[in-house]
Amino acid sequence: MRALVYAWGTRGDVQPYLALGRALARAGHDAVLVAPARFAPLAAEHGIELAPWNDEALDLMNRPDVREMLAHDDQGGDQVERTRRFLREETFRLYGAQLDDLWRAASDGADVVVHSQISAQAIGQVAEKLRVPDVWATLYPDYAPSGYYPSPMRSPRWPRSRLANRLSHLRYRRARPDPRLRAELDRWRAGTLRLPPRRRRRRADSLLHCFSRHVLPPAPDWPSWVHTTGFWNLPRRPDWRPDEELERFLAVGEPPICVGFSSQAGNDPAGVGQRVLRAVRRVGVRAVVVTGWGGIEIPDPGPDVLVVDQVPFDWLFARVRAVVHPCGAGTFNLALAAGTPQVTCPFMSEQMWWAERLHRLGVCPEPIRLRDLTAESLAAALERALTDESVRRSAARMRERVRSEGGADAAVAVLERIVGRTGCPQ
Repeated sequence: MRALVYAWGTRGDVQPYLALGRALARAGHDAVLVAPARFAPLAAEHGIELAPWNDEALDLMNRPDVREMLAHDDQGGDQVERTRRFLREETFRLYGAQLDDLWRAASDGADVVVHSQISAQAIGQVAEKLRVPDVWATLYPDYAPSGYYPSPMRSPRWPRSRLANRLSHLRYRRARPDPRLRAELDRWRAGTLRLPPRRRRRRADSLLHCFSRHVLPPAPDWPSWVHTTGFWNLPRRPDWRPDEELERFLAVGEPPICVGFSSQAGNDPAGVGQRVLRAVRRVGVRAVVVTGWGGIEIPDPGPDVLVVDQVPFDWLFARVRAVVHPCGAGTFNLALAAGTPQVTCPFMSEQMWWAERLHRLGVCPEPIRLRDLTAESLAAALERALTDESVRRSAARMRERVRSEGGADAAVAVLERIVGRTGCPQ
């Protein structure tokens, strides 16, 4: 079986799909990851071919106005709307090149196309052209409407009832695309793919949910073509070793906490760093701070705090007492697998959605929106995560459950069944 696996976004968005590609290769299949070009070295580390997808739009995420918009995406306002208009213009400017990359990656054919929600309609047309199954694979439950769960994109003020939950999904699924993008997509479909005009929007053949049924049980009203597999963890390279400074820091005294915000700290990563430092010292713990894409800055940390750029979270989370993070899907799943108590500081609406789920599961205190973070609120949350025995027990219980799922391997088994049903070669 040859699989095209499309993913776009930051490392946290792309890495689960690379894990799926690795699991496919381990099962004896061919997998090509279609992802932003900057992830080619990461894919090569794991022996997976990467077909580049134009990634200029990723650079926009580091603009101060875009960060500010993302931090207030649930509030609106004139500045938020101006930034949205700017992003729409930039998206249109880059769209043609991105569409060409999507089709170029399919030049050698495939037996199945797997993709995230980004550019889903365009990628679905690639599958249509190849005459192979079109499989959506998402980190959030927002593409199978349900009366049991609201859309992760709904406002926190959205009313809670089965009817309201289902309507929250339909509200976003029926959002009208920019007519210029629609026209460009139609031109690409006719000119590049040489397909006749579509009469209606086509549904994917199957949907893979890349999260744990123990975090979000499958809804009774989801159809049979929705599969909840468990999270797709990417193991670190077997030859990876921590540097000596990190090993020494971990070896001295009580285990530290870990703090990391990736690229998500709005316009004030230095201010976030200062608030984190004050909270750490108020609680009296040591900390490893992971700067990642620059979401936090601590230029003068002192002996109780070690600042590192990158470190495999599956290795680090098993060696710390608690993890502070924005609740991106990859980070919270790795913390669950490590059985480590969490403190969630969501930056965007979908992160808040997961943070609320984790709080109800008991593995973390009530979430603190990153834009509302103070030294006092973070210190209080850390105190509870570190001292509340119920949080520790809940984290240990979830560890045993999620580690038993084998999410990426389960997803491969589903894809094998789908391809087998359609008669494509194994």
